[in-house]
Amino acid sequence: MRKNCSTLICWFLFCLLLLSGCAEERFSSNTELKEFQKDSQKVSKKTERMEMMKSVLSAPPEQTEYLLGPGDLLTVTVFETEDLNTEARVSSRGHVSLPILDRVDVMDLTVAEAEEKIETLLRKNYLRDPHVAVFVKERVSNQVTLSGAFNAPGTYDYVPGRRFLDIIAIAEGLKEEAASIAYLTRTDRKTKKQQYYIIDMDALIKKGRMDFNVTINGGDVIFIPEAGKCFVDGAVRKPGTYPVKGDITITQAIALAGGLAGYADNDKIKLIRYNGEGKRQIVSLSYSDLQEGMGDKLKLQDQDIIFAESSSAGLFSSGMGFTLGFMGTGIQYSNPQKEYN
Repeated sequence: MRKNCSTLICWFLFCLLLLSGCAEERFSSNTELKEFQKDSQKVSKKTERMEMMKSVLSAPPEQTEYLLGPGDLLTVTVFETEDLNTEARVSSRGHVSLPILDRVDVMDLTVAEAEEKIETLLRKNYLRDPHVAVFVKERVSNQVTLSGAFNAPGTYDYVPGRRFLDIIAIAEGLKEEAASIAYLTRTDRKTKKQQYYIIDMDALIKKGRMDFNVTINGGDVIFIPEAGKCFVDGAVRKPGTYPVKGDITITQAIALAGGLAGYADNDKIKLIRYNGEGKRQIVSLSYSDLQEGMGDKLKLQDQDIIFAESSSAGLFSSGMGFTLGFMGTGIQYSNPQKEYN
């Protein structure tokens, strides 16, 4: 019995040691507090919403042709024989079912590439010199989603070659309370990973920086927040968007978010501020410093982001239980963040 208890304690300490190195910081500080305070007096009120993910601050790559994807309805014409003509919808896995060919993978192909592929398959076993035409009757997979402070937000059909200013016109312009930056989310077709871009509308419209008038791709999601907002996220009890009214401080914003959660790392509270044209500052603060007066000195600006990092030790102590099955020790770890999701 004593031996079993010793083994359990050893496993417990091992798990604690293991978890102590598992907390990964979402944002790395790039600015000292004094420098941040000095620069904050000079910058205009702009920002970036990180959404707990890494942002890419360069112009996104352009896509000039429509790429086929799930849900698209295709009309396939084989000029040599009407029997092979058909309409087919692209499946969730990127296939279309065609006469005598069965399933053909057309995911992420252009129309011309799909035509060539079908001709090659027909030529291999069935027709000597086939000629195929593919027409996209319904475009579903590559729609563009607009949300936030557009006058007419919604989902729109993708048309190759359209740029950001074209999209604003399609959505009937922006609301008066629209912020001066836009967030573009794009899914990489090959890796399936999401990429994030910032469009500085002040630089585009007021300074003529046409490099921010980026080409919009099918599947893009564009979000424009309202001005006069800050974002509180991470290890807080009520993450969300809060109004920036008057001289609101970082301490007050955390209080509006219900305070820090039990698994927060009190020494790693990040204040993120976007300074325009792809530049952002991230300063790391401790909650004790905020309580001792520093929090009342840091006034928030429009679109500022407060992110409370998680502590692995805090996660462990807050989520530990004693049920069978975890690494054979009888200890089960549960993530307390689930309580607030």
